Amino acid sequence: MPSQTCVPMTETSNGVVILITLLNILVYKLQQLQEAHQKKILPLSVPKLCRRFLLPDIKLATNNFDEELVIGKGGFGIVYKGIIDFGERIVAIKRAKSTSKQRSREFLSEIEMLSKFQHSHIVSLIGYCDDGEEMILVYDYMPSGSLADHLHKRVRKGDASLPSLTWVQRLKICIGAAHGLEYLHTGTGIENRVIHRDVKTSNILLDKNLAAKISDFGLSKTGPANQTCTYVSTRVRGTHGYLDPYYVATDRVTSKSDVYAFGVVLFEALCGRPAVDASLDEEQISLAGWAQHCSKEGLLEQIIDPNIKVNISSDSLNTYVDIAIKCLHTQPKRRPTMAEVVVGLQSALALQEKSTSYSLVEILPDDYTQEDIDPSIFEVNNTTIHNREHVYTGEEIVKRRSKQFSARKTFTRRFSALISVTARVFSVNKDAKMSSYTDGVLPGSSKKSQAARPKKILVDSENDSWEKEEIFQSSKLKSFGFNDLRVATRKFGSDSMLGEGGFGSVYKGWIDENTFAPSKWGTGMVIAVKSLNLDGLQGHNEWLAEINYLGTLTHPNLVKLIGYCLEEEHRLLVYEFVPQGSLENLLFRRSSYFELLSWNLRIKIALGAAKGLAYLHSSLAGVIYRDFKTSNILIDSNYNAKLSDFGIAKDGPDLGNTHVSTGVMGTYGYAAPEYVNTGHLTYKSDIYGFGVVLLEILTGRQVIDKNRPPGEHNLVEWAKPYLSSKNKVLHVMDADIKGQYTVKAALTACSLTLQCLSGVTKSRPDANQVVKELEQLQDL
Repeated sequence: MPSQTCVPMTETSNGVVILITLLNILVYKLQQLQEAHQKKILPLSVPKLCRRFLLPDIKLATNNFDEELVIGKGGFGIVYKGIIDFGERIVAIKRAKSTSKQRSREFLSEIEMLSKFQHSHIVSLIGYCDDGEEMILVYDYMPSGSLADHLHKRVRKGDASLPSLTWVQRLKICIGAAHGLEYLHTGTGIENRVIHRDVKTSNILLDKNLAAKISDFGLSKTGPANQTCTYVSTRVRGTHGYLDPYYVATDRVTSKSDVYAFGVVLFEALCGRPAVDASLDEEQISLAGWAQHCSKEGLLEQIIDPNIKVNISSDSLNTYVDIAIKCLHTQPKRRPTMAEVVVGLQSALALQEKSTSYSLVEILPDDYTQEDIDPSIFEVNNTTIHNREHVYTGEEIVKRRSKQFSARKTFTRRFSALISVTARVFSVNKDAKMSSYTDGVLPGSSKKSQAARPKKILVDSENDSWEKEEIFQSSKLKSFGFNDLRVATRKFGSDSMLGEGGFGSVYKGWIDENTFAPSKWGTGMVIAVKSLNLDGLQGHNEWLAEINYLGTLTHPNLVKLIGYCLEEEHRLLVYEFVPQGSLENLLFRRSSYFELLSWNLRIKIALGAAKGLAYLHSSLAGVIYRDFKTSNILIDSNYNAKLSDFGIAKDGPDLGNTHVSTGVMGTYGYAAPEYVNTGHLTYKSDIYGFGVVLLEILTGRQVIDKNRPPGEHNLVEWAKPYLSSKNKVLHVMDADIKGQYTVKAALTACSLTLQCLSGVTKSRPDANQVVKELEQLQDL
């Protein structure tokens, strides 16, 4: 009997032991996975890509991260000069900040990309260290710093140790950088094409021979080299001054986004100034916008770097500027490829070397010696691997004059062939199609018609936040209960919906005029209730901003905010109901319900909107609207214009300042180009938006309409050439109002529009001047 009971007990014990063992193994594996996650250990495939350093090796190379060896600082972390392999190799060691939000993602991106690249114009990644909490990258050391250092960075700090680059040196550096980008874009030698996404002069490093090398791939994106889709959808990242306006508008980054940024680099090399310089006048802050203006007006000679101005041949300059301007074209498809940029720059170099006013020999300044090298530390932005040394050798840059004659004979034949190729590459294709834009549904749109709309701009959402207490600063606003608004709008039913947009849905409702309590449908006061969609494009800050501004501002040409609802997760706004809807609907969503807008009504609406804007810009309000567009101009039963949607409005600059520095927000097509390029917002930014709206009013066309023929997708670009000509101005006027105005009135309206759309900020009128012009226009 005992023996019979012993056997099951033994089997049970063995089973328990096995189960416990398996559980221990499982727990151990889970702990390993957890530790790997906590330490952010790289995927197993990555360590095979390049050399892995241990932390003690890195500490030895940098003398335990000695401050004396710091050669740069940026968003990623700190860059040190180091020595590895028993003192035989100098390297640049980039150590991530422990608090950096971008550290892990960009760390992996840099390793995975650079470990695959083998190109003479791409910086070489030697290895990495992921020991413990450390994330460290080890690169080849670039002794001549960055292109930015030589052009303006150190010069602006009063450091004269770096000699000014000659024009030929600048050309060769740009050609080298262009070769590097061409390699990335074509996918040569690797499986993926690469979009760098942060092309700028501080990310173009120079070796001891001044050969350019593209660096900093933390923001880069990849896609199949043979893909049919030409873009990658991603949140906008990059550097102000270099951002492609199309990318900012659509969240679609393409290889042509890099081309745009490289166009800015080309003008930096020519002008010797940064892409954004807040110390200059407003119209000059953005190099891209200022260079385009100067090129159009024939003023480029005024902005060329004085250090090279006397040595540039006119042929070389014209060829160089031509390719740089093409890179900055607003339509990505109209920009050249990097291969075409290389050909254009090589042509500019050939023309320069052919010039009788410039020697083929590159000679350093007479007073430059090795003793002039300044090894002092300088700052590096955005984790670029910079350096302290600047080394030239006579053998590398001085050629014997006895060889020049035969070289020039050979050059003549090569140059003729090169010019022929260049002419074919850069011939203008007048039938080229304009690239399309993202369709968007914006606030105030009809639920019955979700047509293509201008794309909302949102770059690096701002950190503005309003305190809850600020809601109650305005006693005139009514605090509604959610249930009351639910009753007033018939439970937010589909039959009550007026529209839907980035903020959320807008509903029609009825309340008592005196008590504001919900009333029987069709009786009392009609209201519009905007309900915040917590998953939408806009958020709590915009909801609070709307209350903060419309709760304190009062003007006949501003929509009236009656109250709000702040109850648990619910965020709603209650406005006066504006029966005619938006100007956008009246102009572009025409139906039998709406009357055709006559010339007189259009001018009346424009004048009302201008008066509202003038009030916002006045000392009484001091507000920059920041989103002036037809869908934000509501029209009442008497065709009075009322500005609405103040979710992204900003307080104007303090006394003595000309602008507000802020993240770029607004709507593509209406946003002022200098604001998109620099993030510097002024009252004149609103005037540009007003100019676009006035142009839409006059033409009856939408600012972006990809259903139009090629060349007419962008209203501003298409219409500008016609606005100043008496013989051409009627070509752009809306055919539906033909015969309702005089030619003088049309010319006056178009002239005002052109002034508002000026690329030079100071040339735009202020809002009061716009009001005065429109009042005079009513009398014509």
